[in-house]
Amino acid sequence: MGMGIGINVQTPDFGPVKGHQEDIACGVWFTSQGHTMPKLIKYQDEEGMMHIIDNIHVQYASKKNFCGIPSIEYRCTTIDGDRQYAFRLIFYIEKCQWKMIMEKT
Repeated sequence: MGMGIGINVQTPDFGPVKGHQEDIACGVWFTSQGHTMPKLIKYQDEEGMMHIIDNIHVQYASKKNFCGIPSIEYRCTTIDGDRQYAFRLIFYIEKCQWKMIMEKT
């Protein structure tokens, strides 16, 4: 008879990341507790134009494993003009790399 010791000790895996990942540069703020908060991102579109998003509102952040790769996923929104955009930022901890995935609205 098992008492539950050693059961479910592995971190759940969320499989592959869904959506198109864009390479981005991200400026972050570190809280006094050591958490990261994205404050500004820069990315290049298909035509080669550079874009900056600096009014990022982080809805929540969660630690996840995508195909065994430890990551932090940030659900974010921003307002440009009169439109609101939703997107996800993923920080790959081992590579120190940021990706952005635009959500369909």
